[in-house]
Amino acid sequence: MVCHSGTGLVPLVDGKLHHFSAGGLYNGLVLLIDDETRTYWDHITGEAVHGPLKGTRLETFPLQVTTVEAALGRNPGLTISQSKPGLLGKAMSWIGKNPFKTPGFFPPKFRGTMGAKDKRLPEMERGLGVVLEGRETFYPHSAISAGIVDDVNGRALRIAVDPADKVPFAEWVDNNERPMQLFTRWYGFAFTYPETTIFENR
Repeated sequence: MVCHSGTGLVPLVDGKLHHFSAGGLYNGLVLLIDDETRTYWDHITGEAVHGPLKGTRLETFPLQVTTVEAALGRNPGLTISQSKPGLLGKAMSWIGKNPFKTPGFFPPKFRGTMGAKDKRLPEMERGLGVVLEGRETFYPHSAISAGIVDDVNGRALRIAVDPADKVPFAEWVDNNERPMQLFTRWYGFAFTYPETTIFENR
């Protein structure tokens, strides 16, 4: 499909609930808009980028991409709710039948919203982007396949692929907690975090 990027956002501004929907595209990524103030928000960082609330930031948390099969394997009693897709949804589902393996493509109009490419990696390269305070790192999928441990300021961060759903994840070795992370395409992560470093196997 396209960027894969998904982040959990807490929809509260000064304790007041706001309601969000897709408001447009910027750099090939969705911009959210809230009903209450018509402010535009970055859907990855949670930052208000244009409008009355510009500069405000929503609380974010990582989402774990998975499959229905893997979710049921972990929680056999889980109830699965599925929306009935429209024509566009069916087409996108068919095109991206396996979003973890598809080479990806840009739908019409996406290119016109995008700035200059970060050519350090192919724009559709899949990987795990890990966001820490003052440090963003992109781990290409090819580097993760065998599992790695990265030294982050003297602390060990394990990056591996979940055997159940084949989706990469990062967790601290000392307590198994997961930092902010996104299973995403390179172009989306690089546009969002232009100063990101790229992990290279040593």
